[in-house]
Amino acid sequence: MWKRTPFERFLEIIPGALTILVILAPIIFSLVWPSALAVFVILFDFYWLANSLTMGSYLISAYAHLKYEKNVNWTERLDGLNDLKALEKSLIHRLPRASRIGKAAIRDELALIADLTVNPEKIIKPKQIYQAVLYTTYKEPYDVLHKSISAVADSDYSNDQIILILATEDRAGKEAQVIAQKLKEEFQGIFYDFLITTHPDDIAGELKGKGANAHFSGIEFKKYLDRKKIDYEHVIVSIFDADTRPSHNYLAALAYKYLLHPDRTEHSFQPIPLYSNNIWQVPGLVRIIAFGSSFWQLIESARPDHLINFSSQALSFKTVVSIDYWDQHIVSEDSRTYYRIFFKQKGEHMVVPLFTPVYMDAVYTDNTWQTLKNQYLQKRRWAWGVEHFPYLIVESLKHKEVPFYKRLNLIFRLLNSSISLAASSLIIALGLWWPFLLSPYFRTTILASSLPHLAQYLLSFTWLGLIVSGLISTLLLPHRPVNFGRIKTAFVFLTWILVPISAIIFGAIPAIDAQMHLLSGKYLGFWVTPKKLVKENE
Repeated sequence: MWKRTPFERFLEIIPGALTILVILAPIIFSLVWPSALAVFVILFDFYWLANSLTMGSYLISAYAHLKYEKNVNWTERLDGLNDLKALEKSLIHRLPRASRIGKAAIRDELALIADLTVNPEKIIKPKQIYQAVLYTTYKEPYDVLHKSISAVADSDYSNDQIILILATEDRAGKEAQVIAQKLKEEFQGIFYDFLITTHPDDIAGELKGKGANAHFSGIEFKKYLDRKKIDYEHVIVSIFDADTRPSHNYLAALAYKYLLHPDRTEHSFQPIPLYSNNIWQVPGLVRIIAFGSSFWQLIESARPDHLINFSSQALSFKTVVSIDYWDQHIVSEDSRTYYRIFFKQKGEHMVVPLFTPVYMDAVYTDNTWQTLKNQYLQKRRWAWGVEHFPYLIVESLKHKEVPFYKRLNLIFRLLNSSISLAASSLIIALGLWWPFLLSPYFRTTILASSLPHLAQYLLSFTWLGLIVSGLISTLLLPHRPVNFGRIKTAFVFLTWILVPISAIIFGAIPAIDAQMHLLSGKYLGFWVTPKKLVKENE
């Protein structure tokens, strides 16, 4: 663990201190100015209603994109890159019959084809590239890894252009190496190559976690490419957790969008993580949390200017080398990769949304209470992304070449999302009641008599967003197990009424927990979510 400067330590205090201030403000105002607090709560409910409806519209748009891209023949599109004029003609022919979403996507493709035509030196043929799929693993069981790697092998993409990298940990012990060798023996002849890297346990200054493992694996992979004399720009790297199963068209869609971008090394590519591998078996609360995480990525993908890498991601290996691989000192290496590229490329880095899913596990154990505990720990780890705040401030002060508004926007979005996650649901749930509890005078006012009815009326409209989420969640469900009847399936939809509870228990509280750890200097390590393969009939 590296040492913080006094300035960095001061910056670590700010998010948690602001969150405490926001949470305590309603109590303070209830004592000194309850009417002002009441007006604020109503305005905040108005804002939350507008935000809920806006997010619902983005979710609908994102689902439409997801449905559109699911029906695209990406292998055919990829082959079309061998003859840009023929591909352009084919896309123009499709344009009149395409949906509104399809028309917009095709026009974007035509614009990129025009850029490549003007800059032919940037053209790379599909057969010239390799796709490296990097799985970081700790102590995940054989069957989880086998299922994930099998999904890669079953992709609609040429296996002889896939390099599978299994990044293991020396500290995981002998059994992990036995599993890795067994998998290599099974898949060695299927891919172009199957590599195993073993991250040592004694590298000074590293934080034990995914980032350090990926960092070491990246260094070893560079040596491999150098021996093979393979151009880094001709290699796309997808970095996955052990339970990630890419959809059959993920690699083809990724290759197409990568090769279509003339400035491909200035972009990273973000698929949609759907936590649905075991979605039928997990408790109702965990189910809506899993879908909620997926929905947030769908919403962010519908507005790419907000999109930041999360979990699974892909980028040019040339870009990976340019930022000195993945960060080995922090927990949230996925979003840190985005920030590092952003400053490296003077604020020009963008994330290309892939409306193509990768399927992951929702949190699950054989014991319900342990499952809920693990879910809390996972949400706290994700909320630990607040650790980026000091980094963004320091780097923004260093990189004056990045436009000021871009630096400010990046800082504000992180700070706003962190505080909002920790405080918003508490304000909605409790903010209205503090004036009634703490101010006897306020209870006698006309405002007090009408306030609960107005707030209830406003918040009732936010259920429209939950209904949209519930309906889309049913559309994204995998094949129903035989032991799930119609009543159980209906219950999957009805569990969305638990969102207000889950927002506090698995949203606000773990976020506050993470921020208080950062504020007090009690830094969190990388907590590995336990994985267990669930059979369909369990």
